Amino acid sequence: MNRRLRSILLACLALIPASAYADTLLVTVNGIKAGQGNLRVAVFDEEHREEFAEGKYLHSAEVPATAEQMTVEIPDVEPGEYAIAVIQDLNENKKLDRNALKIPKEPYGFSGDWKRGGSTYDKASFNTEDVGFAVTIKLK
Repeated sequence: MNRRLRSILLACLALIPASAYADTLLVTVNGIKAGQGNLRVAVFDEEHREEFAEGKYLHSAEVPATAEQMTVEIPDVEPGEYAIAVIQDLNENKKLDRNALKIPKEPYGFSGDWKRGGSTYDKASFNTEDVGFAVTIKLK
């Protein structure tokens, strides 16, 4: 390839916006109470890790909980590190309801090596290069 053509191709590649490298993140959720409320998926990025506990997410999706297992698509996710929190909003009030002891009354879950209880960004985080833009979360 001659130098001029190569220079033109490199210049064209530089004009492609970073969002062209984004992909769709597939979040498969198990343990859903089918036919009850909505499934709410929130994706947090590494840059805003402190906001994980505050629920300030980067991407989100809300879909009717129609089956015991569902895959929710989160479009336009750049490669990188993320953490995911999922709730099944049974009464559709757009929040995770808790009892007097602050224990969740609705199904919830996190990405990462989460078993039960609360989570942190560090425990829930994963890298898209490691998981291939697909994550599975089990609700508790």
